[in-house]
Amino acid sequence: MNGHEMLAALGARGPHHEIAAGANALFAPLAGSWDLEVFDLEGDGARRVANGEWHFGWVLEGRAMQDVLMVPSRGERRNGTPAKNNRCATTLRIFDPASGLWRVHFFNPVNQAQEAFTAKYEGKDIVQTSTDANGAMLREVFSDIAQDFFIWRREVADYFGGWKLKSEYFAKRRV
Repeated sequence: MNGHEMLAALGARGPHHEIAAGANALFAPLAGSWDLEVFDLEGDGARRVANGEWHFGWVLEGRAMQDVLMVPSRGERRNGTPAKNNRCATTLRIFDPASGLWRVHFFNPVNQAQEAFTAKYEGKDIVQTSTDANGAMLREVFSDIAQDFFIWRREVADYFGGWKLKSEYFAKRRV
């Protein structure tokens, strides 16, 4: 068994008709493959830079969108990459018609990270919100979304009611 049938059953050509329009199609502009320039901010203020790739596609009869995130990118991956710097992850996004929100579930088996968010539009941005294990508010924002570019950032709430940047990705669509 090589899993090809599972991958064929997983994939969908586009969103299901029940979520194909308006706010229900929140993540539709992200479908496709993207090259990333990734900036992670360390606790001491240092910036770590890496290249990555992010692939988004409709799955499960178009009722969900799934992505695969690789940082460093597949061409730059080496054995022994520290778990802290290694993103080999997937996110499953499912529209919840009862709440009008998207349920977002992130998994990175390299470092055992798992997070659950809700997502919605805030103006022109897609904003995913959650609370971490320590009770701190998290948000992830897709902004400046265009046909061939977007910015993604991860922020944590600070003690003063503002947001502290933790990571920022600059994505360019693959041709």
